[in-house]
Amino acid sequence: MIFAVIGLSIALLLLVIYLIRLKLSLRNIASQVQEMSHEETNQLVRNSSGQKMLNPLINSINGELRDLRQKVVTAEKKNREVRESLAEISHDLRTPLTAASGYTGMLKDMDLTEEEKLRYLNVVEDRFETSRNLVDQLFYYTRLESDSLGWNEEEVDIRKVLTSVLAMYYMDFEKKNYEMQVQIEEKVMPVLADQEAVKRIFSNIISNGLSHGEGDFSISLNQSSDEKSFRFRFSNRATNITEEDASHLFEKYFTKDKVRSSSNTGLGLAIAKSLAEKMGGTCGASLKDEILTIFVELPRKKM
Repeated sequence: MIFAVIGLSIALLLLVIYLIRLKLSLRNIASQVQEMSHEETNQLVRNSSGQKMLNPLINSINGELRDLRQKVVTAEKKNREVRESLAEISHDLRTPLTAASGYTGMLKDMDLTEEEKLRYLNVVEDRFETSRNLVDQLFYYTRLESDSLGWNEEEVDIRKVLTSVLAMYYMDFEKKNYEMQVQIEEKVMPVLADQEAVKRIFSNIISNGLSHGEGDFSISLNQSSDEKSFRFRFSNRATNITEEDASHLFEKYFTKDKVRSSSNTGLGLAIAKSLAEKMGGTCGASLKDEILTIFVELPRKKM
């Protein structure tokens, strides 16, 4: 009986010691977590007590710490991109607005001829139109990224859409004395998409070519050999960019100095790519012998 009591007492003592050590270990873990919450560190929680039963808890805490730190890094990167983008966009908006302000001041000169006034008014109108386009692209991209853009999915004949967009830009080609070599198959090309979105894809690509391209354009729209998709190609000379630049053209806010203009935020092609992918298609670019080709492939509507 005495031995049983002694044995039980020893067991209880060992249990108390174990619980005390466990409590101290948990307190140590809590202390480590608290210190990490007040400091920027990449350290993880350590099992200083060596108790294996605490390893699942510590591994779980360290997993959460890694995820949290990754989210912080991602958030900081996005904040940095936003700040840089706002600086770029502010510059791009300020340029045409400053020019418009300057010409508005010149219009106050009473000695101007009617011809000069008309010319200055046209410049002012052009600068304000440029600013409107910049704001429109930014607003559209913001809505697209936040999934708040209205989407009216229906059967769309992209051949008709492309034809109407080309007609819309006809005068722009005329002003620059650019010729268009257009090859469009004479058949209905149905895709399941939002018509305005398809129109914006073509419009943004053509507008980008007019802003940065040099010389005549080659445009084609045809059905793939497997008849599962339709392919749009837009090519023209681009001596001011490299193959490396071509690989970044669809990145949002890509506005490298030598390929940017006062009317471009770098969002046009990013929007085109996002819209194409939303329709289940692809969008890309290639540069060969100073000829830049931008392509879009959209899946054919399933019959």
